[in-house]
Amino acid sequence: MIFPVRKIACGSAAIIFMVNLLPSVSAQQNNWDQLNARVDSLYQQGKYPEALSAAQRLLHFAEEKFGPEAPKVASCLNKLALLYEEAGNLADAEPLYERALEIREQASGLDNPEVAASLNNLGALYADEGKYAQAQPLYERALAIREKALDADDPDLAMSLNNLAVLYDFEGREADALPLYERALAIREKVFAADHPEVAKSLVNLAGLYREENRYSEAEPLYRRALAIDEKIFGPEEPEIATTLDDLGVVYIAEGKYADADALYKRAAAMADRHFAKQPLAATIFSDFAQLDVAEGHYASAEPLDVRALSILEEDFGSSSPRLVPVLGGLAEIFYLQGRYAEATTALQRELEIQEKVLGSDDPALASILDNYVGLLLKTNHTAEAARAQARAKAIRMKANATASSDPAY
Repeated sequence: MIFPVRKIACGSAAIIFMVNLLPSVSAQQNNWDQLNARVDSLYQQGKYPEALSAAQRLLHFAEEKFGPEAPKVASCLNKLALLYEEAGNLADAEPLYERALEIREQASGLDNPEVAASLNNLGALYADEGKYAQAQPLYERALAIREKALDADDPDLAMSLNNLAVLYDFEGREADALPLYERALAIREKVFAADHPEVAKSLVNLAGLYREENRYSEAEPLYRRALAIDEKIFGPEEPEIATTLDDLGVVYIAEGKYADADALYKRAAAMADRHFAKQPLAATIFSDFAQLDVAEGHYASAEPLDVRALSILEEDFGSSSPRLVPVLGGLAEIFYLQGRYAEATTALQRELEIQEKVLGSDDPALASILDNYVGLLLKTNHTAEAARAQARAKAIRMKANATASSDPAY
């Protein structure tokens, strides 16, 4: 896969837009109700620019009529922050979420479920920004509040379990993520119908962790269940279905079920051509389809798929993006297997240059790339350059071993 297994840390919208208000008792309350309902309606219709404008008016109204520290202002801040997120404006969303959290902590106390909702929203934003160290304590605190305040099978508790599991998973803490994923799935299966979207999200997340741990026989039935739910909910042409087809296809490749994988990738690639041919998801599908062709020895078919994937990613992220690395590695392998060593060397050199910029010149991960590079240089009779690359790989490993041996033992 080009990108990590799809993770679904959902919940912001579900929390933010479920605001229960007391019946209207004044003209001010009537105006509040009307403005609030309009924002919700526009959001649910997907009219985000109009909803954003209405949410800004709602916030100004609430601050003027109820005071800047009123709970209703916190609700407005959350709504406006979510709409900024929908527009990709994370920088403007962050201070709104932070202010909403402060208001709720002062108005409701530190252990109120409303505080947990704000912690979840701000944590999700930090996670989207890659600020995992900042997101983690917020998610953990939100979970602790909900464990104490909510029933054991409350959907909001499942949300917090899922979100913290996703974060642990991203951090490589699979052992910590697994029981949280399992609890979230168990709650959702209990409180929702078997074909509910939230059940599908938990199935995909748990399957993704099993896949990361090479537990393919356990991942496969979960992906198949999720695919059946997605097909029922979204219809046959939605990108969500293409994503699950790709995930299941990767599992089939690992299991050696090439015919099953081929059927999935043909379907996913056709969907990509029809609906999102220039998007990163299409690159993921084409690159994974290429891996299937390589596994079956169909190198001529694999090459144009990886070329397409590379072109999409270069257009979307630039020629030096780390997202290109797996595709360049795939192309290098395809060229090598066809005896096209000069082209393989060029692709691998690009991969090495990108990784050097991302990881640094002495990162241990570079050593294995250099090993492959040495082999290709020898194939093309560049013996002097091969010797320098080999010496560099050796130096990187020696430095890594020296660092490891100097670390204190506990």
